[in-house]
Amino acid sequence: MRASYATFIAIGGLIILSLAFHLASPNIPEGDSFYYLRLASLYRERGIFNVDLPWIYHSVVRELSSSIWYGFGVFSIPFTFFKNLAAGIKVECITLTALALSLYYLVMRRHKVAFSALWPFFLFFAAPNSMFAFLMTRPQMISLPLSVLLFSLLVSGAWWSVGLTTLGIAWFHLNFAWIPLIILGSVELPRFIIERRLDFKKIGAVILGIALGFLLRPEFINAAKLFYVQILELIFEQQGGLPLLFGVENLPLGAVILFKNFGVFLIIWILACAGFLASYRFINKKIGTELELKTKITIAGSTLASLIFFILTMIVARKAYSFWIAFGLILIALLITRWKEILPSMARFRNYPIGIAIAALVFLAPYSSVKTLASLRERAYPPDYMKDASIYLEKNSAPGDIVFNAHWAHFSPLFFFNQKNYYSTGLDPIFTYSYDPSLYWKFHYLSTDEIAEKTCGAPACTAEMLEDTRDVLVRDFAARYAVVSKDHNPNFYAFLSSDSRFALAFEGRDAGVFEIKHER
Repeated sequence: MRASYATFIAIGGLIILSLAFHLASPNIPEGDSFYYLRLASLYRERGIFNVDLPWIYHSVVRELSSSIWYGFGVFSIPFTFFKNLAAGIKVECITLTALALSLYYLVMRRHKVAFSALWPFFLFFAAPNSMFAFLMTRPQMISLPLSVLLFSLLVSGAWWSVGLTTLGIAWFHLNFAWIPLIILGSVELPRFIIERRLDFKKIGAVILGIALGFLLRPEFINAAKLFYVQILELIFEQQGGLPLLFGVENLPLGAVILFKNFGVFLIIWILACAGFLASYRFINKKIGTELELKTKITIAGSTLASLIFFILTMIVARKAYSFWIAFGLILIALLITRWKEILPSMARFRNYPIGIAIAALVFLAPYSSVKTLASLRERAYPPDYMKDASIYLEKNSAPGDIVFNAHWAHFSPLFFFNQKNYYSTGLDPIFTYSYDPSLYWKFHYLSTDEIAEKTCGAPACTAEMLEDTRDVLVRDFAARYAVVSKDHNPNFYAFLSSDSRFALAFEGRDAGVFEIKHER
């Protein structure tokens, strides 16, 4: 089969795969999808140089008036032309999944790996967690394939292509501007060991690309400050054991989930790492063709990169697992492709590795699919989530009224449907904590539903430190309304319903809207 036909068929299959899973449920996998598309619509309406975000009122995001998601917001603008913006989210989801998997396939073809069409499907089905992540509308869906492409270009590509790819990673999502440095080290260290040289042009291109990705955005200094808050301050506080509200993705992956959901891939990856160690004679051979040298660097580099991202997954934040799998599969694919040259003593077993990989995929495809489809039904967001409460507030409140959203993740859908009001917190609790730690803790206790009538502005509270909740909402949060879900905050909902200082103004499917009575 001609290469062009094979590519056409493979990419067509990946598009069909994306359509099948995204259209299997009307739900939106991740709540922040609402935020990203609304951000894009604001860029379209107000201009791409207006990055003010006053809607998260008690947050450093409002104070710093910048965006670490700037590039992704600009990228998402075409999807805001749908009359129904929720449909725009779904179309963007389909597009991102298909593009990410297709680019991964093209990188595999670039390295001439055997069964190149197999590996993007393996990447998609490798684990239920990573499969679910592939269905999200998030900037990581651009960062991941660009990171794989950067790895490939660092091995064998022009310095300017390295710089442009790095620029894209940093520009689309500033939070991931550090990833090119890991990939650079994963390639240049093996290059130095194998070839006794460094490629200084590419090193400079990566540094320049990160700098330009940072600079080519409005208010870039403030964007750097937001980067510090969401990455470094979050890690410092998290590793220090402070019990902040973190998104699950920012927590290390537990051993139980690792073996339950990632166990099959983990075993194959460990076998591949053992294969790398057994390939020492091939890697260390002094004389080799240019193809051999590139293969050596790619094998050693993918081993190192996958190991680094695995460590990050287990001790820092589980959202690194997609990178671990992506680079681990490059290692697995190359070992299978170059089995005879790399491990000549085991040439008679050359069909075993691909057989194991195919058997694993046959098991993982239904396993991951069933679990992911269940998550789409049970955990994902209906496209009209919080719409009724948002529309009520838009029609019945004054412009700029502050709404206390008891659950930080509810900001995105509320903001998506209603930009007339401001909201107490959103996107990530660390932004509120950095803005005012005391205010954060007052929110924390109400959000976790530990207490309702009283709250406190410290991580450890005594009875004397407790403050009346209504006074805190009025005085400290300046809130006119509170949006509370019975499912997330039953105690807080019951308290507001029973206290005469609050009035249930609207009860919707997903949350109730309480008016906070202010003294006249």
